[in-house]
Amino acid sequence: MIKYIFSIVILVLLVACETEEPQNEQFFDTEEENNDVASLKSISKRLEKEPNNIKLWIEKGELCKDNLDYDCALDAGAKAYRLDSSNIDARQLYAWTLINKPDAPISDIERAQKHYKYILSLSPNNPKTLVDLANTFALTGDMKTAIKYINDALRIDERYRDGYVLKGSIYKTLDKKKLALSSYQTAVQLDPDFFMGHLNTGWLLTDMEDHKLALEYYENATDLKPNNLNAIYGVAKSLQDLEKYDEALIHYRKLEKLKPAFHITYFNEGYIKHHYQKQLDSATFFYSKALDYNPEYVPAWYQIGKVYEAQGRKTEAANAYSEAVKIDKNFTPAIEAAEALNLFEQ
Repeated sequence: MIKYIFSIVILVLLVACETEEPQNEQFFDTEEENNDVASLKSISKRLEKEPNNIKLWIEKGELCKDNLDYDCALDAGAKAYRLDSSNIDARQLYAWTLINKPDAPISDIERAQKHYKYILSLSPNNPKTLVDLANTFALTGDMKTAIKYINDALRIDERYRDGYVLKGSIYKTLDKKKLALSSYQTAVQLDPDFFMGHLNTGWLLTDMEDHKLALEYYENATDLKPNNLNAIYGVAKSLQDLEKYDEALIHYRKLEKLKPAFHITYFNEGYIKHHYQKQLDSATFFYSKALDYNPEYVPAWYQIGKVYEAQGRKTEAANAYSEAVKIDKNFTPAIEAAEALNLFEQ
């Protein structure tokens, strides 16, 4: 797993929409069970006895990458590179860790770029290195050069999946959604078991408001990883967008069990009960639960105010709108609702 799947896609798609509408959300579950945990423990124990075994450090770093554990990968990559800076695998791993630090500075991205150029000088026809190098240019905003290196890689191997992934991410960043979709779909066609490919495609289709097709990709993702939070949420939200509310609620309940503290789940459940199933008491329950987990979630305060207002509980409604405005003084829906309520009372 390489950073451009995340660094570009998440920056574009992970949007905390502070509106009164039901929410789209992407989040990554780093606690998800995976089969590499035992292997990591075994390698770590061996490294206690063989701290200078560069092959073990590289193996550990690659496992950490697959598990999306960037701190672990960074530690392993740095140690491998310090042990032998002439080792190409160690250098490649270290370069990867430089651009996968949280909020990696430009200086680290440029350092990684130099490492990839050096590796490329030794192996000029390696599509992986070409795409890794392209990613460093994409991360610094030089999309033209990034595309050039991707195309060089695909001329060498037209079936190199990650070239299409990065190209899709760049097109998404440039708001060329149809080209992005084509690239993502090609990646999935080349590798039907590519979980992140299905998820990325689903997110893009959600952004394009093609909820029916998005649902297919989210369902493919859940087939590959049945307990992945992103995939389940994608299915639930797509069903909600397709007005299949009872089915959506089934998947939201599954999310409740897997990640009880995720407040958006309860908010969207409340929104369904409130606006589509007209069950106001149930809506109040779910909005309140969202606020239990995130007391500063403005849309929930606003929506629970609307429920109270519909029930004739005007004082409680006014208090809810007031809480929303205390948290976000520019949240127009709550301001307007409070003003309308005061006018009505006068």
